[in-house]
Amino acid sequence: MISATQLTKKNAPATRQSFGKRVAEYYELELILEGSGAIITDGQIIPAVPERLFIRRPGMRLEGFAPYYSYYIVFSDSSRELEQLNLPSYLDGMGQLSDSFKTIRNHFIYPDAASEFEIKSCIFKILAAVLKGGSNTVSPAIEASARYIKSHLEDELSVASLAKESGYSQNHYTNLFKAAVGETPSGFIRRCRIRKACELLEETNETVEAIAQMCGFDNFSYFFRTFKKIQGRTPHAYRKAVRRYINNSCKHSVKRV
Repeated sequence: MISATQLTKKNAPATRQSFGKRVAEYYELELILEGSGAIITDGQIIPAVPERLFIRRPGMRLEGFAPYYSYYIVFSDSSRELEQLNLPSYLDGMGQLSDSFKTIRNHFIYPDAASEFEIKSCIFKILAAVLKGGSNTVSPAIEASARYIKSHLEDELSVASLAKESGYSQNHYTNLFKAAVGETPSGFIRRCRIRKACELLEETNETVEAIAQMCGFDNFSYFFRTFKKIQGRTPHAYRKAVRRYINNSCKHSVKRV
């Protein structure tokens, strides 16, 4: 693993500004979270739209134009097995991989004894999805439900009401959701809320208690337990570790020009 970072409004160039021309030295995976910029890849102008996954091989000529925000990882392949694969330059509809990118980034920032295996597991999962071509058929109602959850995390979200809105029985909705997303609706809601909490811990100075409420947790103790279970440390420790990493990022990540 060479680098793992997140491009946000705080560390991205101004709108229409270039990131600069460069040539990829290693393999790169970049998942666009939001934006309306573009990335020129070997002379092809490709819009940087949400849920688009860019796959880059060493030697690719690149230039990005803001605004877009993303998860961005860089890794080497000493086995050279990836050279044998016909990898596309990008794939759409890969937003379900955001948790894998987040896991990689977290373990890169503060590694533990299992981090190497966690990172490799997530990279394999992403590459497996790339080789499948993002071709899994997902019900439009389930896709809409997942988008609704992500945009209403501060609200009360019950599986029963989500199922009713999607037009399915609760059991059928749960089965369809798990097949499409990889976890139950309740698990997805918790994970999205914790992911939002992580972003707020990183990007704001709000208190942990206020962030819990902003993410839909009325019970602070439950938020605290859930955060620690998913992230492996307390919200306070997470904020401290991430900010320490950001302050020293120039020493630990590949310079992006």
